[in-house]
Amino acid sequence: MPSSRTVIAQENRSPQAPDLLTFPGLLPFPGLLPFIAYLDFAILLPTAPFQSGPARAALLSVFLLYLVVLLGRRRAFAALEAWLIKAPSAGRIALVGIVPATVLAMSLTSVNKVRIVEALIVMLLALGMAWRQWDHRHANRHLIRALVVLALAVPLLNLVSGMLVPKLSDVATTTVDAARLLWAGHNPYAASIDPYGAANAHDPAFGGYKYLPLMIALDLPFVLPFGQQAVLWLDALTVAGLGAVVWVLASGNPARPGRSDTRWLALAITLATPELAESSLAMGYNDVIGTLLVLGAFWAWGRSAALAGLLVGCSISFKLMPGLVAMTLLFPPDRWRPYVLGLAAGLVPDALALAWDPRAFVRNVLVFNLVRSPDPTSWRLLAPVWLGRVAGLGALAAWGVISLWLALGRRALSNRDPLDLRLGLFVIVVLILIMTGSTAHDDYMVWWMPAAAVLFARNAGRNAATDAAAMPPTKARRAAG
Repeated sequence: MPSSRTVIAQENRSPQAPDLLTFPGLLPFPGLLPFIAYLDFAILLPTAPFQSGPARAALLSVFLLYLVVLLGRRRAFAALEAWLIKAPSAGRIALVGIVPATVLAMSLTSVNKVRIVEALIVMLLALGMAWRQWDHRHANRHLIRALVVLALAVPLLNLVSGMLVPKLSDVATTTVDAARLLWAGHNPYAASIDPYGAANAHDPAFGGYKYLPLMIALDLPFVLPFGQQAVLWLDALTVAGLGAVVWVLASGNPARPGRSDTRWLALAITLATPELAESSLAMGYNDVIGTLLVLGAFWAWGRSAALAGLLVGCSISFKLMPGLVAMTLLFPPDRWRPYVLGLAAGLVPDALALAWDPRAFVRNVLVFNLVRSPDPTSWRLLAPVWLGRVAGLGALAAWGVISLWLALGRRALSNRDPLDLRLGLFVIVVLILIMTGSTAHDDYMVWWMPAAAVLFARNAGRNAATDAAAMPPTKARRAAG
């Protein structure tokens, strides 16, 4: 016999409004907040006001605080949800559209016309997500797929821009030069191919290649016959691979409500991220491949420790970050042997490059990152040197403490989703390291932003179910409608 509480809940249900527990294709509006905040951050960061170090640090700090509150999902976020449930539709529309609309207005006078289209697409994405949520009568599951197609315009537009108006970064050009030197039998780490690095460190000995040997190995078969533009096509393939990994990881637990929508949303906002599209597909930065391998390691972590270690090691053999952070946060205490063996296998290319010329390799790959001067994207350019060093050491200490806690705190971790926890801490640690570093370039955001999109998607359905179960029936109806 049903309890009185069940009977009351059934009586209070409206047949016109879908119940959150029985309509798994929709999330309550607060479940969209992480995606909207992500889009707002992604469209604000490349604008001129946030190119200066202090403003950029402030924006990163706000997003980091939001992420911590979201992961905790305690009173602060619950109060925001309650306010949104009561807010009129006009207020929700303003919340969704105000930031991209402002950036769109700012971009109209920009020399970079691609930014105008990016801002417009982000605004349409946010409004499309909101319309899909509010208008249940015309809600169509195909709308989310349409948003993905719309988001795909951002990387395609940047790829075309990079092809028609060459603007390869020094990262791309030095990688091409390194590939040609290696093919000719010379050591790229001992050569003078990076005048920026030598000038920044005030030492010509820092003019060698700054990245890792797998990056050269990936580019070499393509840039030799096809030239520098081949870098952009390789980056396009890695962006496609990143989208696939985001899709798989964002699926999360099949039993969670909202699973179908949230993985599409994660894919859409990843594709529409200006930092990813501009840096990789227009300028040839090489950060996507490292992030792709790291997210692949997160996927493999619960399946094969050896494969997870191998993917992390390969990520480091492309570029130090974000693989170094993943290396410690994914360390499995109970499966450490296969993990370490896989990691060692992935680091073999680094060992070979180190053996070729230890001094040149260590100087350009490791020491340079310790001695490089701050640039305008970091607040450290305007701060006393000692304060920057203290902040950097504090970030390293936080990283170490979190890594030890994950390795040793088995009892504290027993009631948590281990993958979500590690993924969240990965995003937080990478953000802290970027915020306290001597540079905070746009391409660095590729290290953590796809992981944040995955994290939001994996938690949105769970939070929707939790919120719906905790709400009184009348509030649940208002949240659904």
